[in-house]
Amino acid sequence: MSVMGLMACSSTALAQTCPVNMTLVTAQISRLETSYGDTLSDISCDAPTIPAQRILCGEVGGNDDQLWTMSRLDDLAFAYAYENATKTEFDPDNTPRDAAFIARRDACKDQTCLCEALIAHSNASLGGLSPYTHRQ
Repeated sequence: MSVMGLMACSSTALAQTCPVNMTLVTAQISRLETSYGDTLSDISCDAPTIPAQRILCGEVGGNDDQLWTMSRLDDLAFAYAYENATKTEFDPDNTPRDAAFIARRDACKDQTCLCEALIAHSNASLGGLSPYTHRQ
């Protein structure tokens, strides 16, 4: 099978295990980036060491960056939720992290687990504003 064929199978498999409306996800990212665009990921893709990070980082810049995009939304959503819960202005240089979520996400060993973890955390952070409440 060609590389393109493998990538197509990977994209199809992810779409089946993680069926989300990416148009809604990217629209919500655009809205949140106006206030929280300086939020950075806690994941460094320079040398990812655990399966979850390798899965996420392997998608960056590839044809199928769905989970990485979902992770971007989650980072922005948590900044939004933190600011609203604490009534403290968001500080991108001192980004708060949700250690319990990071542990759950980092325990994932496959795309399905990552999808479920990202959706659950983003839903908790955004409530009715989450694009995942409109799942396909």
